[in-house]
Amino acid sequence: MHLIAQLGHLTIETANLPVAAQEAQDMLGFRISMRDMDRVSLTSNRRRAEITYIAAACPAVRSIGLEAVSVDAVKEAHRRALSAGFEILSMEPTVRGTEAGFVFQGPSGHAFEVHSAVPRDQLPDYMTLGVRPARLDHVSITVRNVAETRDMLSEILGMKLSDTADDETFLFMRAADGYHHTIAVVQGEPGLHHYSLEARDVGDLFRICDQLSHFNRPLVWGPGHHGANAQSYFTYYRDGDGCIVEHSYGMTKIANESIYRPQVWPAKPGPGEDWLNLWGVPPTDMFGSPGLPLSDCWQRARVA
Repeated sequence: MHLIAQLGHLTIETANLPVAAQEAQDMLGFRISMRDMDRVSLTSNRRRAEITYIAAACPAVRSIGLEAVSVDAVKEAHRRALSAGFEILSMEPTVRGTEAGFVFQGPSGHAFEVHSAVPRDQLPDYMTLGVRPARLDHVSITVRNVAETRDMLSEILGMKLSDTADDETFLFMRAADGYHHTIAVVQGEPGLHHYSLEARDVGDLFRICDQLSHFNRPLVWGPGHHGANAQSYFTYYRDGDGCIVEHSYGMTKIANESIYRPQVWPAKPGPGEDWLNLWGVPPTDMFGSPGLPLSDCWQRARVA
């Protein structure tokens, strides 16, 4: 049974809060929805917050929010997490006005926040200089043990496997909204490799490339066309804090889970097997380097 509806609210620590918030507006087309002394929340739609930047000494990912299908689903996820022995880091949702939520630590140290629906109380339209996305749609995380994280996402949160690699070094997990993946899990040093924004139009992928050129930011990879069963078009760049940001359009939505079967894809594609990019250009070395490390704020809170 699905407990998670979709990707929820992402919390990122930054060493330069004003610059990070300004870039999110000027390049990504977000707008500020809430602002405090040490944090800024932004959204691209009616949701009260999709990304929150928090002032810190170093860039890091603090928590990955997963929006549950209901308050009862939050309670069930909490019960399962406790029963499985996962550490509960907080019993409070991070977005003001959200009815319920808790944060727990996953197998590789990631802080996952399971929360009920973020309030939908923002204006549906606004002016922006950036290329406004439709929503925050998925994250790609790096973990030490891919199978452990897969089992946690499945058994604790009810997420479903969409596709996997033949050497089990990466896989894709989906939520109740049916999109091919809400979380991509890749073997590596624990952290956030990238987060993805759903473009409103395929032409926005080219507009973000023009936007990047104005800010002297190179593309990390793309434009390109992912294969596997996701079948999405993409661009990637690295933001001022070093996190990779994807713009994605056209991800497959799985309409009938009863007949869908995950497929296995080659981790090292041979000639004619390059499903990572159907247009043939492989990932760059920059794409393969780490994005954001995990925040140590939870560890510091234990010591305090």
